[in-house]
Amino acid sequence: MVKRCICFLVVLAVVACEPFDLKKKNFPVCTKPSAGIGYSIGRLDVTFFLDNPQGDIGVVGWDPGDNKGVSRVGTRVTYTYDKPGTYTITMTIANACDDKFITTRPVTVSN
Repeated sequence: MVKRCICFLVVLAVVACEPFDLKKKNFPVCTKPSAGIGYSIGRLDVTFFLDNPQGDIGVVGWDPGDNKGVSRVGTRVTYTYDKPGTYTITMTIANACDDKFITTRPVTVSN
């Protein structure tokens, strides 16, 4: 009985699992992203864009820094502030390899 059980476990282990073959897998190859924050101001309207982008850029997220909990996604976005002031913009870039780049920059708006 013990021999049969051991033989069964050996056969099960060999047959039940497909061997892992790295040749079948496609892993993304990425260059880490980076960029500066570029912007143009028209009173309370500010357009943010990537300045000197480098590497593989997948998604770009923008936090305008006015604590309203609103963010924008895209390589070029426009945001309208409610009131004049100086705000700290946060830009986050991610790529397919889940590399992230985060930077900030102050911007001053007036009416």
